[in-house]
Amino acid sequence: MAGSESTSGPGHSRADVDGPADVGGARQRWLLIAVFTAVIGVDQAVKWLAWRRFDESLINGGGYILLGRVIRSWFAAPASGAVADVLGGVLVVLGIGRLLQGRRPPCVLIGGGLVLAGSLSNLLDRLGMHNLTAPGSARGVVDFLPSGGSSRCNVADVLIVLGILLLGYASVRRRLAADGPRGRTGPGSEVRSDEAHRRRPRILALIILLAVITLAVTSAMNHEGVYAPTSPA
Repeated sequence: MAGSESTSGPGHSRADVDGPADVGGARQRWLLIAVFTAVIGVDQAVKWLAWRRFDESLINGGGYILLGRVIRSWFAAPASGAVADVLGGVLVVLGIGRLLQGRRPPCVLIGGGLVLAGSLSNLLDRLGMHNLTAPGSARGVVDFLPSGGSSRCNVADVLIVLGILLLGYASVRRRLAADGPRGRTGPGSEVRSDEAHRRRPRILALIILLAVITLAVTSAMNHEGVYAPTSPA
């Protein structure tokens, strides 16, 4: 009967149009969740252990050493440091949203996930996680791995570098394959955009950013503490 025909187009049911894309998107989300869980869990656990076992551990309140003394002083100051933390949270949220747009090769998804998850783990230190991993410490990131001279880094920094290398490899591989035959996009491969599906990620991003702002302000107001496990309280 005419009334029972599908409205998804001739020869294609709604499941044929939305199903494969939904499955692929779900796999990407779960892979990214797994990367974030592993990176943040391992990094924070090692920081917790390092602060209690390694006397060379320290609290880095000024960000990456390559930023220079002036910019590092902005990160270390309470007010400007809180602003920098909020901007860092914005970049992480935007990066996650960008990474989940469309289909991504596993190398790109894992590499980008390592960079974003490592950055988020360090940001969590500045937002208050250091109170758990390094009780009594000042606001900053727990570093303990020698990285040249008197500077230190951590597991998250190493994973960020690894993620950048993976993204570089994926970029080179894509350029080399650019002259090859391109896959034909068949009918029904486009994902139908839905306003309800768009609104949910925006609301979630807004909630995350509000939480980052709250934690950044709270951490800035309580930034005193020691910068090494052997320092006097």
